[in-house]
Amino acid sequence: MANKKVIIGIAVGAAVLAGVAVALSRKKKANKYSAHVEEAKANFKGKLNELQRKAEKEFRNASGNAVNAAKDRAAEWATKASKA
Repeated sequence: MANKKVIIGIAVGAAVLAGVAVALSRKKKANKYSAHVEEAKANFKGKLNELQRKAEKEFRNASGNAVNAAKDRAAEWATKASKA
């Protein structure tokens, strides 16, 4: 009878340890993904701010004929993109 209790105790202990290991693994993955999400969020925010700053600069520099200035700028970007 004592051997059965020891075996059952070892089995229960192993199951508890496995459960704890799974829980810690999931928590570690969640932290890892949240760090990647925060990094991507900061990168995107920086790119968006840069784009906004450039657009404001283009708007200030565009005098009178904004449509032609935008068309010229779009053509410039297209040629740069085709060369890259």
